Amino acid sequence: MPQTLEIITDQQTEAVVEQTHRLSSIMPIVIMSYIGVLIRLGLAFLGNNQTPLNAAFWPNFVGCFIMGFIVEQKLHIKHHFAQLYMGLTTGLCGSITTFSGLMYNSCVALFGPQSHYTYPISNYLSVIISAFSASYIGFIIGRHLSLFILPPSSLTTKRAQYLNNSICIWIFPILTLLSIPLLILLAVLLPTGHYTYLIYSVIFAPFGSLTRYGLSIMFNFNTNFPLGTLLANIIGSYIYFGMVAINEYVHTLSPLVEQIIMSIIQGYCGCLTTVSTFILEVDTIKKRKYIYLYFIMTLLPIQIVYIILGDIFSLLCSPS
Repeated sequence: MPQTLEIITDQQTEAVVEQTHRLSSIMPIVIMSYIGVLIRLGLAFLGNNQTPLNAAFWPNFVGCFIMGFIVEQKLHIKHHFAQLYMGLTTGLCGSITTFSGLMYNSCVALFGPQSHYTYPISNYLSVIISAFSASYIGFIIGRHLSLFILPPSSLTTKRAQYLNNSICIWIFPILTLLSIPLLILLAVLLPTGHYTYLIYSVIFAPFGSLTRYGLSIMFNFNTNFPLGTLLANIIGSYIYFGMVAINEYVHTLSPLVEQIIMSIIQGYCGCLTTVSTFILEVDTIKKRKYIYLYFIMTLLPIQIVYIILGDIFSLLCSPS
């Protein structure tokens, strides 16, 4: 009888603690999404139209590097900073990296102007291979550097626990409450210009991250096949391509609508899709056949749609 009562109590406690952690993780994810999307937009300027150093290359490398650094600390500090961990991984790293942007850049490399018929395929493969290779290398470097700089110790654990409790109780709620009216005022008062999408991207960023977080809660019940992340990357990539098509081929849009569409692309879709979590999951899946299945099932539906629609748009827009 005591064992039965103990089991029931543990299950109830774990459910309450898990629900509390999910609710308290929302505000760190919101704040870190603001920071993540601004970092990504800044790093995108380091890229160019030449493959493989496209606009998504450095954001994905840096985001995966930070993810590796944080994950290695999570393995040692365990559950002492669960909310802050979610903010840094789901919010920050997930917003710095972008799966949809990478998929679009590969499509641009395939259908861009070329002088030889073999160049599009070569450029397409170079974008895919270099991006995922660099992202995984950044992830591994981050993990090793994390162990070198911050080796596991009881003092580190206590500091992380104290920092997490302080931040979750005071800083994140205050920053969240202050950021909402501030961003609304900036969006309303600032005149529409070439970089207006930066403000709107910050506004849309938390919605993308929280959508991804919700999908992971609902569908990531199988560790060998993270369906929630797969759905986030596929849905976000489809929305990304649709918004790009509207922005490029509908010529009656006002400047404000164009900026809003650009902010949906960079803010919502960029934060809804993630390379850092994708790399983390590929690294943690135990069975090799599931790694290949997860990788193929994520890329294949996106690339099929992108290639078909990209070919249609290239034919429609080609000179007759």
